[in-house]
Amino acid sequence: MNSFETIYDFASSGGFKKLQILLVPIGFFLFSRFLLFLIENDKDEDLFKNPKQQKFKVHIFQYVSILIFILFLIMFGSKYYKTYNLYNSSLFEIEGFVTNFHPMPSGGHDSERFTVNRVQFQFSDFDISGFGYNNAKSRGGAIDQNKYVKISYIRIENSNQILKLEVRK
Repeated sequence: MNSFETIYDFASSGGFKKLQILLVPIGFFLFSRFLLFLIENDKDEDLFKNPKQQKFKVHIFQYVSILIFILFLIMFGSKYYKTYNLYNSSLFEIEGFVTNFHPMPSGGHDSERFTVNRVQFQFSDFDISGFGYNNAKSRGGAIDQNKYVKISYIRIENSNQILKLEVRK
């Protein structure tokens, strides 16, 4: 009996987790709010020698973090929407053994590549631009040579992006 374990599924929060990058500018914004609090409550000017100048710099930092958040939101939001539409309309499925496996080195500077029934896949842990599976073997990924997999994928910009990965138990 062929029973499979789902490793990654874009539709069930797998892709949504990649939106966590939006927390970075939010963190910068909150840190700048904390700095403003410190500046405003530093009555004796023990920490900050020129409070007006420091407040100005922190306000600039806040506005930049807001702009970065908006930029990330637009960029990742539109890409998520596009991927979601393709997931519902243009999903391909393939099943078979992994061949021609080329693992990504643990230090990066390369990509992980493999083939399943003459369909090629390539990804990197360090590429967060898409919402497909990108967990390399060197970092705990599930794909390896001669492993039997079922992959649901879409074609984006001449590459195959894995949106659902299942491995035979």
